[in-house]
Amino acid sequence: MDKRKVLGSVGMLVHACYLRDARVRRQAEFLADEGFDVHVVSAKSASRTNGCVEPNYEIVNKVHIHRLPLRKKRGSKLRYVFEFVSMTILGAWKITLLHLRKKFKVVHIHNMPDFLVVAGLISRWLGAHLVLDIHDPMSELFQQTYDMKESHPMIKVIKLQERLGYKLAESLLTVSIPMAENIAKKRGCAVDTIRVLHNFPNLKLFPVHERQKPWPYNSNNIVFLYSGTVTEHYRLDTAIRAFAMVSRQIPNIRFQILGDGNRLQEVLVLARSLGIGDKVELLQSVSQDKVKDVMRKVDVGITTHDSGVFGDLYFSTKIIEFMTQGLPVISSRTHTIDKYIPEDSIVYFVPGNAEDLAKQIIRVCTNHEFVREKISNSRKLLAKYTWQGEQGKFLTFYEEIMGLHHILKQKRSEISNSR
Repeated sequence: MDKRKVLGSVGMLVHACYLRDARVRRQAEFLADEGFDVHVVSAKSASRTNGCVEPNYEIVNKVHIHRLPLRKKRGSKLRYVFEFVSMTILGAWKITLLHLRKKFKVVHIHNMPDFLVVAGLISRWLGAHLVLDIHDPMSELFQQTYDMKESHPMIKVIKLQERLGYKLAESLLTVSIPMAENIAKKRGCAVDTIRVLHNFPNLKLFPVHERQKPWPYNSNNIVFLYSGTVTEHYRLDTAIRAFAMVSRQIPNIRFQILGDGNRLQEVLVLARSLGIGDKVELLQSVSQDKVKDVMRKVDVGITTHDSGVFGDLYFSTKIIEFMTQGLPVISSRTHTIDKYIPEDSIVYFVPGNAEDLAKQIIRVCTNHEFVREKISNSRKLLAKYTWQGEQGKFLTFYEEIMGLHHILKQKRSEISNSR
C-alpha cells in the first residue's frame, strides 16, 4: 500500500521563498520522507537567481512547491502591508483549491504575518487541522526594527492580528521556550499548550566536522565569518567597529561576510571609512548545502544580533551551525542565547558594545587554549541541539493532531534507533 495514501496530505503556506527557508524546508522534507503528501504554497524570491526564472510548480525532494505570483522584497512598511494582505488572499485561494483536490488533513501556516492563518480557515471548516507555526514575534520585531513604543497605533494593530491568529489556529508551534512563554502571556494560556520545535540545524546539511589540526586552522590569518542576513537587528556595524580597533593590535585578522540585506552596503562603506576595507570580504552567496564548506575554511564564527524586545527572544541557529563545523563562536549575550548556550561553550560580549567585542576578539586571537576548550565544550551540546533530535517531537505532534497513533508509533521507534 502507498504510504502517502495512508498518512494523508499536508498543506503549508509561507510568505517566503521556500527553498531558502530552512525551518519550513526541514519540516516539509521530513514529512515527505515519512510518507505524507506535502504541498507548500510560497512566494517567489525577490530576484532571479543566475538569470533563471522560478517555476510556478515543481517537486523538490518529494515536496510539491506551488509559487504564487508575488515576490517577497524588503522595503517600506507599506510594502510589508501590501505583501501580507496579498499573501493572505492569494494563499487562501491556492490552499483552498489544493484542499479540494488533496483533502488536506493538516494545513500548516508559517508566520509572519500571524493573520496568514486566515488563509486556512476554509480548509479547517472542511475538516483540516489548522496549525500556526510562529517563527518570529511580529509585534516585538516591528517595535524594535522601527523603534516604536508599545503604545504606537501600528504596534497595537500588529498585536491585534497576533491575538486573532492565535485564536483561529487549533494548534500553535514555536521556536524556543522563551518564545512559547511570550506567546502564552499574549494568548492568556498555559505555556505547555504551545509546542516548541527548535530551529536547530539539520545534520544532513551540517554534519559534525572533525578537524584534523588544532585551532587556529589557518596558518597566516585568523579568519572570522558572519553568515546570515545583514539588517538593523543583526548589528554588523558593531563587528566592523570592533575589528577596526583590533586590527591595530592584531593585523593578521580577516572578516568575511556571507549574506545580504538592506544594511550590507552601509556596513561595507563603514569598513572602508574606518580603514579596514581590505580586511573585510563579501563572499559570493552559496546554496544552503554549501554553507558548511565556507565555514570549514575559517577560524571563528560570529553573531552580533542586538538585544531588546525582539533580540532577547531571538535564537541564532548559526551558532549551532558554526559549532558543528568545529568553530569557536563569539556572540551577543542575549536572553534566549544565554538560556541555551552555557558560558563554557561560547565567548559572549555585551550586545551593541564594540569595545567589549574588540576585547573578546583579542582574547580569542591571543589565547589558543582558551579557544580550544570552548570548542571541546561546545561539542557536548551537539547531541541534543540538532534537527535530528527534534524530529521525534515533530512526528509526535503530527500523530496527535491527525490521530495516527498506531502507524507513527513504529516511526518514532525508528527515529530513536537511528540517532
